[in-house]
Formats: sequence, C-alpha cells, structure tokens
Amino acid sequence: MNGRLLGNEGRELAHKALELMAQFDVPPTPENYSVWVSFASDTNTDLCESVRKHIESGEAFTEELNNELFDQYFQWAAIQNAIIESGGIMTRELGNVQDSLNAATKDTAAYGATLAGAQGKLDEASDTAGVKTMVETLVSATARMQRRSAELENKLQATSQEVTQLRSNLEKVREEAMTDALTGVANRKRFDETLRRAQRDADTNETPLSLVLCDIDFFKRFNDTWGHQTGDQIIRFVAGCMTRHATDEHLVARYGGEEFGIIMPNTTAQEAFQIAELTRKTVASKKLLRKSTNEDLGKITVSMGIAQYISGEAMEEFIERSDTNLYKSKADGRNRTSTEPEASTRSAA
Repeated sequence: MNGRLLGNEGRELAHKALELMAQFDVPPTPENYSVWVSFASDTNTDLCESVRKHIESGEAFTEELNNELFDQYFQWAAIQNAIIESGGIMTRELGNVQDSLNAATKDTAAYGATLAGAQGKLDEASDTAGVKTMVETLVSATARMQRRSAELENKLQATSQEVTQLRSNLEKVREEAMTDALTGVANRKRFDETLRRAQRDADTNETPLSLVLCDIDFFKRFNDTWGHQTGDQIIRFVAGCMTRHATDEHLVARYGGEEFGIIMPNTTAQEAFQIAELTRKTVASKKLLRKSTNEDLGKITVSMGIAQYISGEAMEEFIERSDTNLYKSKADGRNRTSTEPEASTRSAA
C-alpha cells in the first residue's frame, strides 16, 4: 500500500477513507484512519471482508468495534516496533560491553607485559631502591587492573539489568496485544495461537481437546434498547461468568463481538458440556442492572456449542463443528448448550 499512498492516488485514498469514516460515524483517530485507509485501498483481504460484513449487517461502528478492528489487524505492528526499538537498545548495550571488553583485553595485555618486564628487572636489580621501584610499578599496575575489573563488572551488571527490563517490556507488550481490552480475557489472536498449539499437543499426546463457542442471546436488541455502553457491560459480565467456571488449564477468549470461546485441553466433550452448563446457568440466574440508572436489564442468556477435536482435522473444521452446534442451540430456542449426540443430550432451557 505504501506506493499507492504517494501522489494523487494517495490523496484520493485518504479522501475516500475519511468520507467512509464520516458516512459510518467513525471518529477520525489515527487508529481508525489506519483501518479505513486500508479498507479504502483494498490491500488487506481479511480486514476488508470483516469491515464489509459489519457494513452489510447494519451494525454501528462502535468504539469497541473500532478498537477491535485495529487490535486484530494492526496491533502486531506495535509489537514489531517495540522489538525493533528494544533490539536497537540491546545492540547499543552490547556494543558498550564489547568496548569495555576490548579495553580490558588491552589492559590485561599491558599488565602482562608489565609483569614480564618487572620480572626481568627484578632479576637484574641489585639494590633496595631498584626493588622498591619495581614493587611500586607492580602495585600501580595491579591497582589499574582492579579499577578496570570493577568498571567492567559494573557495566556487565547494568547491561544485565537493562536486558532484563527489555525482556519484561517486550513480554508486557505481547501480553497487551494478546488481551481483549474490554473484558480482560484473551483476544482472537491468542485464541488462534492457543488452539493451534492445543491441537498439536492433542495429536502428540493422544489426549482429548474440546472447544466451546458461546454467543449472547439477542445481544443486538440489548444494544439497540440500552445503548453500547450497556452492551459492553453485558459482554464484561458474560466474560466474568465464563472465567469463573473455566479451569486454569482452559483459555477463555473473546472470539469476536458478543461471541466467546473456551479452549479446553485434556477435556472430553462431556466434561466440557458440564462446565458450559454451569456457565450458562450462572449467566441466566444473575440479575443485571444498568450501571448508569440502576434499571433492570431483563434476563441475560447465552447459547453454546461444543465439539471435541478429531485427531488430524483442520482448525477451521474443528471450529466449524462447534459453531454448528452453537447455531443448533439458537435454532432450538436459545439459552441452551448443544454438543455431539454421543457426548450428551441438549440442555433444556
């Protein structure tokens, strides 16, 4: 896209992006502009498809949705910049250490030469004054070496602390890039990475792996009735319920919009069904009040679909089977959990 952003075509794309943002009431922030200029230039297939789907659905481009689009398609740029910056700092630090080591090597060589010369002169020395001079020379050379060793030790210690801090900063950036800002659970990128790793482990160790997909029932109606801030409140509430019943080995992630996923290693579909049902019942049993007015939001429910991994199948097929069971729950009346017939029967609402 860089070449296209030069000259008249670049100005046309920028103008088109701003027009689209105005049309869909998207605030002109740098992050939003990155998304929409990419959409206007049709350079990112996945991003363009996602934006088109939202346009076709008629849903508003909320602040949460805008952040989600940027995080999903541009957040890794922040990680790359952080890595480049950290790499530059580390290179400078290692360069300083190398300079110190080179200087120490020269000092060591000079010290060795001094010792060798002193040995010869001591052999030749015949009076006390000559011996004293040689001893003073050795003491002075030794003191210089001690100072150089202390300086090198301090430099190595400072560099070690700097590298530790850089590692911590990079891990923090990566963690932020893998976390959904609204709910605090994992985001779609971490979901995809974790599911791939879980599939490999399941194939290698021949252990069960289950996937739960969850969708908030009638979420659009809540958004339209109470507004997007209340919609965000509901999303956070459901995320909390899912985290509450998941084990430490499971990964709860916001799959997209009002949809969540739980990756469950070492868990059969029947065991996953029991956890999903606990979560579903917890959500349905709670009375949720609108924070700003304390109004009763009515009954919040979720629909869930479960699939157990079949060794060797593609990740897309695994997700599709869970998604099919999710939509089976919706078709059968919502507020229920559906899974493979052999794992369990569908839960009654």
